[in-house]
Amino acid sequence: MSILIAEDNLAQRHYLHEILAKQFELPIIEAENGEQALELCRQNCPVLCIFDIQMPQLSGVKAAKTIWRELPATKIIFWTQFPHEIYINEIRKIVRTVEPTPTYGFIHKNNPENRLIRFIATVLEDGADMIDPAFKDSFKRPLLTDFEAEALRYLSLGLSNWAIARKCSLSQRGVESRLATLYEKLNLYFDDSYEKLAFNVRTRAFCEALKRGLINSDELEKAEQELSIWLDKDRKRFSENPK
Repeated sequence: MSILIAEDNLAQRHYLHEILAKQFELPIIEAENGEQALELCRQNCPVLCIFDIQMPQLSGVKAAKTIWRELPATKIIFWTQFPHEIYINEIRKIVRTVEPTPTYGFIHKNNPENRLIRFIATVLEDGADMIDPAFKDSFKRPLLTDFEAEALRYLSLGLSNWAIARKCSLSQRGVESRLATLYEKLNLYFDDSYEKLAFNVRTRAFCEALKRGLINSDELEKAEQELSIWLDKDRKRFSENPK
């Protein structure tokens, strides 16, 4: 039995190693990125992994998805300075797909040492899920579907409903219906005629998503690169068949 720490920041990795070594009589293994974490997890089958969310090569969330697929009994704690809902949504979706349901935790790095230790002990020794109280509301909000998460990125990049329909192989009416559901999940209700005239719902969706961390610059950069490739191909299709 061992504990695996995956953290690309050397100082934070050493800090976590030090406090774990004082409290738990288990070997502690260190990884500096997600790919290395996967390799070490397969080799050592640790009872607990503590993952930073944003790491080079492979994020902590994507590493967890692979580990839970291969070793579902592994307990995983995500500790982060960036508790964006984009990652919380992804974690919640992954947990729902794993059988048996895995044990996990989610905590901010800025917690004091004694609280962090109690948090880790609860997950490790009691096998209980733990969510930092600061983020409980984020874990209770309606989950976005894959389309809704994707559509948020497209709205942020300025795509029209026509383009989203072509990209997602949907009718424009189908896109409008799905976007209406997305706006409901974001609590974008314009109750009177004045608000409906005063606000642009697409822009408000982008604003709300930005505040809640449902989109971020890293994800938008990746989406824009992928979209650029698709647009080049779709432009050629459109020139041949402008419908």
